[in-house]
Amino acid sequence: MRLVEHGDVVMAFPGPHRAPVLPAGWAPLDRRQQAAVLHACDAAPDALTLRLGSIWEPGCEYRVYRLSREEWAGFSVVARHLPAEAAPGGVSGNHKLLGLARDHLQALQIAVDFFNWDLEAHGQTWRLDVQVTTSNHD
Repeated sequence: MRLVEHGDVVMAFPGPHRAPVLPAGWAPLDRRQQAAVLHACDAAPDALTLRLGSIWEPGCEYRVYRLSREEWAGFSVVARHLPAEAAPGGVSGNHKLLGLARDHLQALQIAVDFFNWDLEAHGQTWRLDVQVTTSNHD
């Protein structure tokens, strides 16, 4: 939940998801498992497919990785990435697991949901959306 004060009014913005979002039927991941997923992302910068900068928290990015190695291969991961100056211990990297999905489009949507949550709390009325489009090139 995010509390925002506008003048004399305090508004509450509930989080877009109960983080981390996991595939249907999965039990919650323990701290060790979450750390392993985040480490896999940090170790695979080439797997990064999307970065959305937060307008709410300068330097924070919502990142999506499509992992192809190690135990998390085949999963798309949504993580909150912090720069060194904002990160615990001063170490830049992925510091919070926001979601894990087998479907890459679902992972992209989770990242966009967090970005839109920032927009809402910042008082913006526009929203970002993810859509699949196909075209036939002959």
